[in-house]
Amino acid sequence: MHVVFSLAIMSRQPSLVPPLPQSLTSQETWGFGFSGLLLWLGTAPAMHAALGAQAIWVWLPGTIIGVMLNLQVKRLGSYYLDVAGGTPNYITRLLSRYPGLARYGAIGYLLGWVSVPPMNAIILTDLIQSNLTPLGIPCPETLLRIGFTLLPFIVALSGTRTLGILHAYFVFPAIGLLLTFCIQGIGWLSIAPNSPGVLPDLGTGIAAIDWMKWFFIAVYAVYGCETASSFVADSRQPSVTLRCLKVVAFMIPMVYLGGSWILMRLATAPELGDSAYLNLVAATQPFWGALAPALVTFLMTSGCLLSSATAVSSCPRLLYQLAKDDYLPPVFAVLSHRGVLEPSLLFTLALSLTCLLWGDVSHVVMVTGTGYLSSMMAIHLGEWVSRRRPETRWPWWSLGFFGIETVVLLMGGWAWGLRYLAIGLSLPWLVGTFGAWLPRVNFLLFRPEGWLRKRRPEVKLGRTDWLAFQVTVLIGLVCSAVSIGWWAKAGLNQATVGEHVALFSILLVTVAFIGVAIACWTSLPQIAAITEAREQVEHTLMNLQQTQMKLVQAEKMSSLGQLVAGVAHEINNPVNFIHGNLAHLRDYTQGLMDLVDLYQQRFPNTPPDIQAMIDDMDLEFLQEDLPQTLDSMKIGTERIRQIVLSLRNFSRVDEADFKAVDIHEGIDSTLVILAHRFKAKGNFPEVQVEKDYSPLPLVECYPGQLNQVVMNILANALDAIEDRGRSQAPAGRKAHPGRITIRTSRLKTDWVEIAIADNGVGIPETIQRRIFDPFFTTKPVGKGTGMGMSISYQIIAEKHGGQLKCFSTPGEGTEFAIQIPIRQEFREYSDSQFD
Repeated sequence: MHVVFSLAIMSRQPSLVPPLPQSLTSQETWGFGFSGLLLWLGTAPAMHAALGAQAIWVWLPGTIIGVMLNLQVKRLGSYYLDVAGGTPNYITRLLSRYPGLARYGAIGYLLGWVSVPPMNAIILTDLIQSNLTPLGIPCPETLLRIGFTLLPFIVALSGTRTLGILHAYFVFPAIGLLLTFCIQGIGWLSIAPNSPGVLPDLGTGIAAIDWMKWFFIAVYAVYGCETASSFVADSRQPSVTLRCLKVVAFMIPMVYLGGSWILMRLATAPELGDSAYLNLVAATQPFWGALAPALVTFLMTSGCLLSSATAVSSCPRLLYQLAKDDYLPPVFAVLSHRGVLEPSLLFTLALSLTCLLWGDVSHVVMVTGTGYLSSMMAIHLGEWVSRRRPETRWPWWSLGFFGIETVVLLMGGWAWGLRYLAIGLSLPWLVGTFGAWLPRVNFLLFRPEGWLRKRRPEVKLGRTDWLAFQVTVLIGLVCSAVSIGWWAKAGLNQATVGEHVALFSILLVTVAFIGVAIACWTSLPQIAAITEAREQVEHTLMNLQQTQMKLVQAEKMSSLGQLVAGVAHEINNPVNFIHGNLAHLRDYTQGLMDLVDLYQQRFPNTPPDIQAMIDDMDLEFLQEDLPQTLDSMKIGTERIRQIVLSLRNFSRVDEADFKAVDIHEGIDSTLVILAHRFKAKGNFPEVQVEKDYSPLPLVECYPGQLNQVVMNILANALDAIEDRGRSQAPAGRKAHPGRITIRTSRLKTDWVEIAIADNGVGIPETIQRRIFDPFFTTKPVGKGTGMGMSISYQIIAEKHGGQLKCFSTPGEGTEFAIQIPIRQEFREYSDSQFD
C-alpha cells in the first residue's frame, strides 16, 4: 500500500524522479552529436536522382535553418542543463502553457527517431544482398533485418556507456571520411584537368510543389544534427557537450551543401537511379579510384549502425524526461541498477519493430517524418510563444520558419499522399495516449514497482575507466582478427587486394557491433560484477567515514546550538528587564523635567549657588538630550532583543523534528546574524541585499538545519564578493558594489525554492563538480574546512529529500538553489523509493 501511495505521489511530483548518472564522457557525447551528419548519406542520393541540380535549392534553406536550429538548441541547453532528451524536452519547456501541444511535439520527435533503426536495417540488408548476389551466396534477408534492428538495443541494454564507447570508436573515422569526401571533392572539381567544373547549370529553378515535397524529406536529415543535446543531463561535462552543437553547426554547410554539390556534378548517369551506394561510388571514384567502393561501403555501414545507436540512446532519454515532467507515466523514468532506462528502451524497441513489420521504407519515412516535422514546428512555435524569455533566440525568424514548415507539412504531405499524411499527423497523439494508458493495464511491468531496484550508489574515486579500456581492447581485437583473417584469405586465394573489399567493410563494422553485443551478455557483466563488488567495499568505507564526520559535526552543531540558545536566554532576561523599565524611566524623568520647568516659572530669581549648579550641568542641554538618550537606549535594547530572537530562531534546539515554519523568518534571522559582514569596511562598500519573496505556505522542515544551510551559502557568497573586491580598484568597487539576491518561489508542484545569487568571482566548472565533496575547499589553510557545503548538501538531500543545485559563471557570480518539498510525506517517499 505504501509503495502504491508513493508512486501516486511520484506521478504528481516529477522532481522526485532520480537524475540520470553523469557517466558519459565528452568524447562519447560528441560521438552521438556527430552522427546526425551521417543522415545525409541516406537522403541526398534519392533527392538528387529526382531533382538533379535543382536539389541544391532544397538543401540551401534547409541548411540555413538547420544551422540556426543547432545554435538555438545550444542556447536552450545552457539554461536546461538538467534536462535529458534534448530538443523535444526543450519543446515542453517552451510550450509549458500548452501541455497537450508540448507532448504532441515531443512524441512526434520520438517517432522520427524510432524509425531509424529498422530503416537502417533494411538499407544494410539490401547493401549486403547486393554484395552477396555476384558471389552466388543467398542472403537471409528477414534474419538480417531483424538482427540489425535488434543489435544496438542489445548493446544498449547493458549500459549506454558501452554503446557510447563503441559508437565513438567508429563515428570519428566516419565523420573524418565524410568531410574528406566533401573537401577533396570540391577541390577536385576546382583544379582537376578532367573536372566537369564547379558550377552547374541550375536551369530555371524548381517548381514550388517539388520544393515542398522534397523539403519535407530534407528536414528529416538536415534538422537532425542537434542530437548532442539529448545527452547533456548525463554528461560529465555538460558545457563541453553543448559545444558540440556549435561545431556541428559549422559542419552542416560543408556536408549538406558541399556533399550535395559533388553529387550534382559527378553522379549524373541516369542508370544510377536513386541508389545511395551507386551514386556515392560514382561521385567518389574520380578522386578515390579503386578504393571508392570500400570507403563508400564503410561510410554507409557506419552511418546506418551509428545513427541507429544514436536513436537507441536518445529515445529512452526523451521518454524519461517526459515522465519526469509528468507528461508520461513514471514507469518510463525507471532506471536499472546499471543506470539503463529499461522500460523506455523496450518501448522504443516495440515501436521500431512495428516500423520494421510495416516494411515499406518510403511510407514509414513519410509517416514518421510527418511527426518529426511537426516537432520542428513545435519548437519554432515555442520560441515565438516564449520570445520574452532569455533562453530563446531569433523568435521572429522562428515564426517565419514555423510558417514555412506549416505550408511544407500540408502541401508536401499532400504531394506524398493524403492517407499517409493523416496517419502521420494522428500517430503522435495515438502513441502518447497509448503510453499514458499503459499503467492502467493490470500487468506488473507496466508499473514502476515491477522495475524498481536499489540503485547502485555513485562512487567517485578517480579510478581508471575500466569499462572504456575493456570495450576498446575488445573492439581492437575483434577488428584486428577480422582484418587479418580477411587479408590472409585474400593472399591464399591470390586475389587482388580490392576484390570484394566492400563486403569486408560491412563485415568489419558489423562484427565489431556483434562482438561487443555478445561480450555485453557474457564476459563484461562478470567483470562489471567484480568491479561493482570492489566499488561497494570502497563505498562502504566512504560511508563509514562520512558517518563519522556527520556524527562529529552533529555533536558540534548540537553543542553550538545549545550554547547559542543558552547565551541567548541569559542575555534575554536582563535585556528584557532593562527594556521594560525604560518606559517607566522615561515617565519618571519627564516628571522631574516638568517639575524643574514649573519651579523656574514660579521662582525666576534663582539663588546664585543654584544658578551656578545649573550652569555647570548645562541644564538646557540636559533637558534636550536626556529624552534622546533614553530613546537611543530603547532602540539599542530593541536591537539586542531582535538579535537574541534571531539566535533562538537560528539555533532552534528545541525543534529536532520536522516542523511547519515560515522560511522567510529563518532567512531574515540569518541575515540579522550576518549583518556585520554586510556593512562597509574601509574601501569596501556595503554589500547590497535584494529580497524577492513570494507568498509561501508554512514548510515542514528541520528549521535549525535549514538555517545552517542558508548561513553557509550566504557566508560563501560574502567571501566570493570580498575576493572579487580585492582584484578591483577602489573606484571599481564603488561602481559595482557587492550584491546578494535572495529569491523564494513556489514550484509548479508542492515544492519551494530558495535561490541565493551573488555577483562574486564565480566558480570554475572544474571546481563546481567538487563543491559538495567532503573536505574539498579552495580557501587558504585555516579559513575553510571543506565541510560546509558537503553538510549543506546532506541536510537538503538526505534530511529533507530535496535538491541543492549550483549555477555559476566565472567572473559573473554564483547562484545556489535550494529545493525542498512543502509536506513531510514527499521527504518520506524520497527516502524510501529505492529501498
